[in-house]
Parts: sequence; structure tokens; C-alpha cells
Amino acid sequence: MNIIPIDDPADTRLDPYRNLRHEDVLRRGPLFIAEGRLVVKRLLLSQYSTDSVLAEQLRLPELEPLVDNATPVYLVNQKLIADVAGFNFHRGLLACGKRLPFHPMETIDDHCVTNTEGHPPLALAALSLNDLENLGSLLRTAAALGIFNIVLNSQTADPLCRRVLRVSMGAALKMRFFDLADPIGWFEANKQSGNWQTIATTLAPDSIRLDEAALDKAFPGDQRKMIVMGNEGDGLPEAIQQACTIRVKIPMAPGIDSLNVAVAGAIALYEFTRGRR
Repeated sequence: MNIIPIDDPADTRLDPYRNLRHEDVLRRGPLFIAEGRLVVKRLLLSQYSTDSVLAEQLRLPELEPLVDNATPVYLVNQKLIADVAGFNFHRGLLACGKRLPFHPMETIDDHCVTNTEGHPPLALAALSLNDLENLGSLLRTAAALGIFNIVLNSQTADPLCRRVLRVSMGAALKMRFFDLADPIGWFEANKQSGNWQTIATTLAPDSIRLDEAALDKAFPGDQRKMIVMGNEGDGLPEAIQQACTIRVKIPMAPGIDSLNVAVAGAIALYEFTRGRR
């Protein structure tokens, strides 16, 4: 490995790792940070290039089979890494990855991940989600259920920011992201073409029960499906709901009107994937 000892906290090579508590969560800049042993290892094995690794001495043996000689490994002590990063939850290992551009939404038919068992593609659209833990949890659930096509608009938090990566246990690194620049325009055009069955999750009383919709013969399993989740506080805009193929709700006990978006998303994703397993 290309091991470079650093003992000066002001060394400019450490700049990407500074003050991580105040990280950018709006997808600006060419780099992102992976935190902790599991997420760093998944970065090193992923489609993303690694710009550098920041490690304590005791982590070097587990890095050796994963890091090539072109990637600098900055060797630091425990106090320095905590002082630079601004926290001490990294377990002695951080890494800096290089971003890949999101695919334009117009290319989703050409670039979406297809199921290896011959099923049509599935996608998750997370629109204007800004809670990092909710987004990370949704991405982890999607990966567990075999969904690797993720549609995001510009108001959605950065899926590669440190906390989302941590909560998703690195699952975000497996995803193919699509940039939905014009949400209403795309959903309205798709409603006309019928190219994707779009499933809006909502609290609207006139929506269809989720379990009934998942088994409805009007929505056959041989078509592309996209489960659409909205903002934690406001849900999906009415215009997008109306432009979707179907609106679904999760029936709940009297007096309970909603679920956390990550929990609701997990239930919806399970219902629409269980016939594939």
C-alpha cells in the first residue's frame, strides 16, 4: 500500500476530512466521505474510485487486500483523526470517494438495472426527502429487496453524504441514481406513454389499499414499476399523485394517520416485490 504518515492536523491533504459534522448534504462538490470499517470496505469494492483513505495503524492489515498502490493511505493517530473529523465515531477508518454523475431521467429506460431473474425493472423515487436517516434507511431496504434504480429530484438530500451512507450500511454505493429535473413533466408524460407503472404513496382517503393494489390484475407483473415516496412532512404534491398510474395507502388503526416515510416505504417496497422472491 501507499502509506503516508501524517502527524500535522493542518496538512492540506486532510482537507476533505475536516469538520464532517457540518457536511454538505446537497450533492455539491466532486468528493464524498465514507465512514467506518464496513462502509469504507464497500466503497473500496464499489463502482466508485477512492481518492484517499484515512486510517489508524490497527486498520492497515484489513485494508491491504483492498487498496491499490495508486490510492494514498494517510496514516494518523486516534487523536488527530478525531480532531480533524470533529467526531470520534469512525472506528479509526475514513475514506474519500469520487462521485459519478447521476443519469438524466430521460435515460432511465436505457440505464436502469434489470433483474437477473428476468423480471422487469423496479425503481424507487424519493422526492424531496431531506431527512438523512430516512433516506439511508430507504436505500438499505431497497437494496435488500433487489431495487437498485433510485430516482431523486434536486430537493432530495445527497444519497452519498456521510450519514446516508452510514445508515444505508453502504447500500447507496450499489445504486444507480437518476436525476429527475422536472418531476411533474416526467410523470405527466409517463402517464400518457404508460412506460412505467408509477405507484404514488399517499394518505388520500380515496386511494387504494396497498395490499389490494399489489395483487390487482390491472397492474400485471410484466411491466416496469416505480414506487414513489414524498417529503416527510408534506408527502407527494397533488399534481404528481394525479399523474401517477395508481395511488395507494397503508390501512392503519383508528387515530393513527401516518407512518415514518422509511417505515411506509419498506412496507410498500415489500408488497410490490414479494411476488418476485
